[in-house]
Amino acid sequence: MLFEIALIVLPVFLLITGGFISSYIQLLKKSLVDGLAKFFQDFGIPFLLFFNFAILDLNNAFDFRIIISFYTSMIISFIIISCVSYFIFKQPYINSVTLGFCAMFSNGVLLGLPISELAYGSDSLFTNYAIITGHAPLCYFVGITLIEFVKNDKAKFVLGLKNSGKAILFNNLAIGILLGIGFNFLDLSFSTKTEEILKRGTNWVIPLALFTMGGVLYYYRIATSYMLPLAIIFTSLMVQPTIVYFLGIYSWGIEIETLRNAIIMAAMAPGLNAYFFANLYNNSREVVATTILISTGLTIFTSSFWIYALS
Repeated sequence: MLFEIALIVLPVFLLITGGFISSYIQLLKKSLVDGLAKFFQDFGIPFLLFFNFAILDLNNAFDFRIIISFYTSMIISFIIISCVSYFIFKQPYINSVTLGFCAMFSNGVLLGLPISELAYGSDSLFTNYAIITGHAPLCYFVGITLIEFVKNDKAKFVLGLKNSGKAILFNNLAIGILLGIGFNFLDLSFSTKTEEILKRGTNWVIPLALFTMGGVLYYYRIATSYMLPLAIIFTSLMVQPTIVYFLGIYSWGIEIETLRNAIIMAAMAPGLNAYFFANLYNNSREVVATTILISTGLTIFTSSFWIYALS
């Protein structure tokens, strides 16, 4: 059974592996990988999010019990790793916040969406998209606020929050989501032919983005110590989805068929935004890069376990 489930999620990781190997043998140069990554971050994925939010059934998508369970698991994961980094591994405060950010930022778009679709079908993805709505903004708000709080005086802290608010609201991912939700709220609709063309236009985004992600992972710098990355990986892949499960089932009484996509989203490896955040403050990049690289490979096994456990 586990082997059959592993075969379901295998295509996702074959694409990542293909990009990694292509970069290793220099078929994909670093400049090309950087260009592709920028294209998907600035246009491809925002376009995908816009289209799917535009056609999403908002009335059924936003189950706040699921959203609260998921976001609570994120915050708990953040607290766990920030404390572990600060008190056990003796990391500076800013580094600890960065690593906590890494623990809570699961790769819901590039891993969570395709794995959920393969496991449970495209009709189940309304839960995934509802989670994506506030996923990145909440992570950035928590991380930036806590770093700016100790990094600057009061005046600069306010300025830092203002700049972070602009960064959150005016990045391309947020714009894609907001445009899609606005399109939906205004009760606009695509013609059947237009929707079919746009659907075909979005089909290539995630496969090529996954291939590009393999190249990005290859060019990361890797840390020499693995103890801290392993702590983050265990929290991201096992603790966070477990929290979603217990909160959803025992606190809210959500049926497992409704909750399982949120659990899979929580069980994904940290996303590339964790590295962008580390790069923003110029700390812990090697640890975050190592965490993303190893956890992405391990997700093929842990996601298979979670799909099996939830079946």
